[in-house]
Amino acid sequence: MKKEVFAIYFPSWHPDKHYEKWYGKGFSEWELVKTTKPLFKNHKQPRVPAWGYFDESDPEMMKRQIDLAADSGITGFIFDWYWYDGVEFLEKPLNEAFLNAPNRNRVKFAIMWANHNWGIWPALDEGVCAMNGNENQASREPFLKITHSEEDLRRVMEYSCEKYFKCENYWKIDGKPVYSFYNCNKLFEFIPPADVLRICNEVVKKHGFPGIYTMMNIGCCNDNEYFCGWGRIPKMRDAGFDSVFAYNSGVKSDYEQCVNPGEPTIDYSIMMRNQRHCYEQIAKGGMPFFPSVTLGLDVSPRWSREVKYPWDYEKLGYYPIMVNNTPDRIAELLRDALSFDTEAVIINAWNEWTEGMFLLPDNHDGSERLDKIKEVLEVYNK
Repeated sequence: MKKEVFAIYFPSWHPDKHYEKWYGKGFSEWELVKTTKPLFKNHKQPRVPAWGYFDESDPEMMKRQIDLAADSGITGFIFDWYWYDGVEFLEKPLNEAFLNAPNRNRVKFAIMWANHNWGIWPALDEGVCAMNGNENQASREPFLKITHSEEDLRRVMEYSCEKYFKCENYWKIDGKPVYSFYNCNKLFEFIPPADVLRICNEVVKKHGFPGIYTMMNIGCCNDNEYFCGWGRIPKMRDAGFDSVFAYNSGVKSDYEQCVNPGEPTIDYSIMMRNQRHCYEQIAKGGMPFFPSVTLGLDVSPRWSREVKYPWDYEKLGYYPIMVNNTPDRIAELLRDALSFDTEAVIINAWNEWTEGMFLLPDNHDGSERLDKIKEVLEVYNK
């Protein structure tokens, strides 16, 4: 059975009005990529994109990305989507580039509301600053703070129906637009789960859809040693949500025991083992899920430029860098993900350059990752 294969799309590679306000005209996260220094022998930094430091909000460059993804067997993109009580952030690549690309129907797309605070990265702060949680940002007061309300959720659903869900190539399951929330706990702090579903369904049905298809992230949490919330599944299922996935999985709390001597690295085989364990535990929950293949981990582009190894992992939140995440190993993990009886697999990520998770060609690995993924998918879909 042919499966959908979606890659997470992180839209931080273009000038944005908020970036200009915080950091000056023309800033994008490419500036962090450019200034990254290797921290150990054979550290694959800095990463230089094969296409140069391109502006992703240019429809021509989005057209090029769409063609590359489609030609490699990628079904579509799940766009990280930022909205702060009506304030949009990093919206141009989707709203102005993707939606206006002449070839956009070659791939599908969906939205994951990245409902978390947004702050400064340690690389742009003063001194050696710590990370603050899963968003890989420093601990000072955030620039944009996430809140939720029933009124705002209705606005988001209305906006999404008009701008996204009605698009021919928006990802739908049984006619229902697929919609994901990054931080379920934050959402439920403000709106009870039953009301989240009620509001979403009321709005989308008003626009002619049979309902919403919810895909709730249970990764990036502190529920257990795998930072993966499979224990939440019974409540999610009983509340009526449709599916789950574990975004950005693969790190385990005992990671310091696995660090290679003399450098801040862990072999990718450990991440593979951890992700497989998460797949198995989630599958036991009896709820539809989409296995997520995390390609690696290297957040050093966002770290303080003054940091020296060794450092206190717990105090700084600078997790070890994954090494030996070869195209063959990524292909092996993708085959594992495809083996589950699910409608789709998610790859993290298409272009998360500053977290070491990307498929776009670069100066170190060329297009080997995409080439290998294409090879796996061609065999699987025969």
